[in-house]
Amino acid sequence: MRAFHRGARRGLAGLTFGALVMASTAYAGTASNASPSPTNYQNAGSENSSWLLGAKSYDNGRYVDIGQITPDNVGQLKPVWSFQVSDNGPIEAAPVIWNGIAYITSAHDNVYAVDIKTGKEKWHFSYNPHVISFAANRGVALLDGKVYLATLDGHLIALDAETGAKNFDKTEVYDTSNSFYTMQPLPYTNPSTGKTVLLLGISNGDWGGIGTIQAINPQDGSVVWKYETIPGPGQPGNKTWSGDSWKRGGGAVWTMMAIDPKSGILYANAGNPQPDFNGPARKGSNLYSDSLLAIDISGAKPKLVWYHQFIPHDTHDWDPVMPPILFNETIDGKSTPVVADGDKGGNFWLLNAQTGNVLDHLAVSMQYNQNSEPSLKGNIACPNTNGGVEYNGGSYDPKTNMIYLPSSDECGFWRATKNVVYIAGQFYLGGAFPKFVGPNTGQLNAIDMSTGVFAWRKHSDLPMIGGALSTSTGLVFTGLENGDFNAYDASTGKQLWSYDTGSPIIAPPVAFTQGLSLIHI
Repeated sequence: MRAFHRGARRGLAGLTFGALVMASTAYAGTASNASPSPTNYQNAGSENSSWLLGAKSYDNGRYVDIGQITPDNVGQLKPVWSFQVSDNGPIEAAPVIWNGIAYITSAHDNVYAVDIKTGKEKWHFSYNPHVISFAANRGVALLDGKVYLATLDGHLIALDAETGAKNFDKTEVYDTSNSFYTMQPLPYTNPSTGKTVLLLGISNGDWGGIGTIQAINPQDGSVVWKYETIPGPGQPGNKTWSGDSWKRGGGAVWTMMAIDPKSGILYANAGNPQPDFNGPARKGSNLYSDSLLAIDISGAKPKLVWYHQFIPHDTHDWDPVMPPILFNETIDGKSTPVVADGDKGGNFWLLNAQTGNVLDHLAVSMQYNQNSEPSLKGNIACPNTNGGVEYNGGSYDPKTNMIYLPSSDECGFWRATKNVVYIAGQFYLGGAFPKFVGPNTGQLNAIDMSTGVFAWRKHSDLPMIGGALSTSTGLVFTGLENGDFNAYDASTGKQLWSYDTGSPIIAPPVAFTQGLSLIHI
């Protein structure tokens, strides 16, 4: 999974975090305590003066119950400040916002603490990872007065939230030549034991590693437990890998995970198998790559409850990278927990959150020649590795009962190599990255959860990768690669407002009671 390398390819240098606010809206008071508690995280979805988790709350709904910005006045939004970060590369992550401070991460593991009223820098922490396979940092975590940064060379760094001073620097990955972090650490407190951990996925799949979820002690950075996504000998699913191909099987955990705090079930996407584009090197269905995993983390050790593999034996890098969304849906007259997910193959999925059974499936992007495998001569298939549903995913609005999901239409020309050789620290792909062959468009999809069909679709002449935000007032916000930040009517898809930020947007917008904020490059 290599989402969002477009920005680096285009050599874009301007990186900005900005805020827009209603002209008539005064800044509200901020959270009173200096650091969020487990209760704050449990209630993150309803705490409107903060934004603690990457997709707002443990359910990844990316929905805010804020009444100040409405369809009638959204046209009055205006910029109040912008903040320029110092390093090159795209900003992909939503900020963590707490107690009047936005904690922003940029591509090369730099962290900035910015006053949300003024846009002034309070402090910043610069880090130079010794290995950069690609530049992507997807956010920090805030806990017990510390900011936790997971780095591109496999370090977990704790910073003082007030000053930015380093508290500790620890590495717990197997091999920093092929194992590192890109995802945001996820704070979670077990309600049964009261113990708090940071949940963190290792991003190692494309380099011949095995995907791993770690539970880390936030006090000292030590590993409490780990869970590997690719099964070894004697484990269920190992025989779905030919020979010893499981040893470098991939299944990296790149994306944000969801948690049901009541049941203690963690919902995590495991990435594509390796070598990526060479199926004969790993014959079989290749469990548990390209799968949504439901893992019980309520006990001392994690336990797999169920899984669903979206694309068995994936040879096109079409892994699920959308943060899973949890909500309840009425099925056969009963309120049923469900989980929504999406993959880079251009699919949207709705599953029973208790069993993993597929309830609905919908194609949201162009699909072509998907049953083919990359050959020595090469062939065309759609979507490309940057198409379909990408990292920032969608938003669920409980009022409209719709999921608003950006997707992209791109096709690629895939070519496999005859011989597959593993070299530590290098891509283990079994072929070349697909050549882009077009188109280069996208759409914002409004999917009605009661019917499983599109309520509306908004076409874009550019890929849609920036993520969506929905509000209780019937608005949907998303950004485009041309720099446009748009607001739509949640029921009809009518565009109500647009603002030209001046540079491409690939990070999701967030909203809070101090105003509406966005990240863009």
